[in-house]
Amino acid sequence: MLKRILSMSMAILLSASLFGCSNAADAENQPSDTTDKPPVYDVKCVNEPGQPLPISMYASAKASSAESDYDMKYTDANHSFAATMLNAVGDGYTGVFSPLSLQIALQVLFNGGDEATAQKFTDAVCPGMTMEEINASSAKLIALLSKSDGVNINSAVIASKYSGICESFANAAADYYRASVGALDFSDPQAALKQINSWISDNTNGLIDNLLDHLDKDTVLVILNALTLDLNWETPFTVATEPSAFNGANGSEQAIMLSSSGEYLYGNFDDGQMAIIPYMGDEYAMAVILPSEGVSPAAAASRLMEHISDCKTSKVTVKMPKTELKTKLDILAMADKLNISDAINGNFSNILYPSDSVKVTQIVHGGSLSVTENGTTAAAATAIVVNKGFMIVENEVICDRPYAMLIFHAETGAILFASVVNDV
Repeated sequence: MLKRILSMSMAILLSASLFGCSNAADAENQPSDTTDKPPVYDVKCVNEPGQPLPISMYASAKASSAESDYDMKYTDANHSFAATMLNAVGDGYTGVFSPLSLQIALQVLFNGGDEATAQKFTDAVCPGMTMEEINASSAKLIALLSKSDGVNINSAVIASKYSGICESFANAAADYYRASVGALDFSDPQAALKQINSWISDNTNGLIDNLLDHLDKDTVLVILNALTLDLNWETPFTVATEPSAFNGANGSEQAIMLSSSGEYLYGNFDDGQMAIIPYMGDEYAMAVILPSEGVSPAAAASRLMEHISDCKTSKVTVKMPKTELKTKLDILAMADKLNISDAINGNFSNILYPSDSVKVTQIVHGGSLSVTENGTTAAAATAIVVNKGFMIVENEVICDRPYAMLIFHAETGAILFASVVNDV
């Protein structure tokens, strides 16, 4: 777990030694032999291009931003994004995800976007907030979460060793999101993939393995976030001795049920019932939502999350299945439903140097959840993969079924011959 940002003196020492990047002024002092010498950059970078950089804590000389005030507009945005994700996964979805993990990974990415790209992101995910306000509130939230026993949140920025990581981007990732920074050799995609998946596994307590299936030689950047939770109930549940029926969307199944009776916050709303079950220490709680007839669980959750504060203390009996879930989401495939397609296809010229054309090619999100009589263990991880240039999709035209042919004049487009082949 990343416990703290390095001290200012250590950051200055690191930037003066390991993280120094050549600039025009330094070029005059370089040896005359330029063989294999890294390029001279006119922007500040935190790594020496051409050299790998271990994935470790990076800090700028700027003081930590964790003391910033928290803006409740960020919670409103988080709730809205969670509701959007619930709607996007659909009514028949069974699984678990972390809106916060995905949101933070995206925020790190969009700190490297140009002004128009960042604006598209804020409009879609955090309307009414600037990137500066989002960063400040995130820093405060991460600081609060990091003080809790049982909750850990970590991020990392991993670039190709042949690129320079812009100092301004690295500083934002470190100062606001406590991100580690590293540089790998993506010319060996399998070796890089192994290291990245190992980071994810290590930072999710082994609950999420092999989140990414592949990388390729054109990969220039991977942004990671991992969030874990391991909390005990304030009052343990009772485990049923015999399984009972769970009437799922696809039929009835037998399940081991957990049961607890006591005074809990409770509400009965048009879209369903909600009971708030506290974890030990009262820092965290679970809202158990039972939808009304004709309302899907996803729809009920997206609507009722805004009514948590309306629940009142009442005598309640809660029964729910003992649960083990593991899921993976292709966020790029959901981008339109999440309203982030335009932003993702934007300009990310402030991340790497040289700022060649880059494109987000993968956003993968994994979740794990275990609910037992004693408490809850959960983990989520998000990986954003950025490639140089644009992805070239290799299509195939295999005429092993009826097909047609047109012979045309290239300049005018006039068709000279047309042929249809239904049989050979």
